[in-house]
Amino acid sequence: MKLRFLCANHRSQLEGNVTKAIQFWQTGFDTGQFYRDHMLWPDALPHLGCAFETAEILLSKKMIEHEVACEWFSQSSLLLASTFANFQHRAEAEEVLWMTINRLERELANNGSESKWVIGYLSDQYLQLNNLLSAKAQFNQAPKLPQSKPQPLVLLH
Repeated sequence: MKLRFLCANHRSQLEGNVTKAIQFWQTGFDTGQFYRDHMLWPDALPHLGCAFETAEILLSKKMIEHEVACEWFSQSSLLLASTFANFQHRAEAEEVLWMTINRLERELANNGSESKWVIGYLSDQYLQLNNLLSAKAQFNQAPKLPQSKPQPLVLLH
């Protein structure tokens, strides 16, 4: 993952303490959601980014029930990506979505018996990615205003 929100010390603490990781995810998610609801994108990003990384830790380390970990990871991804997009950082939004898609597809491959709900979370990620890419394409194809030649000033008596 290129995007980093957690420092090495926090990451290490969270990897070893499930209670702290759950609390850290909840606080980051709720605080980020609050700032996001008030369109304070730069303030929301670090909180949502920490929640996203913490959810990935919970999923990777199998610290909580698998479906809950996937749900938190998916929800965190969607909020983080949409916040990046709203802050006009579409490349980072796309990167978050692709990282999540790749991670959830690995979960699907490794846990085929739980495929129904993993597919649902993947579907949410692909839908947001499609919306992001469609908006990007529309922006790139928007007609440019023609450069008009200056008109001579005419005075009538």
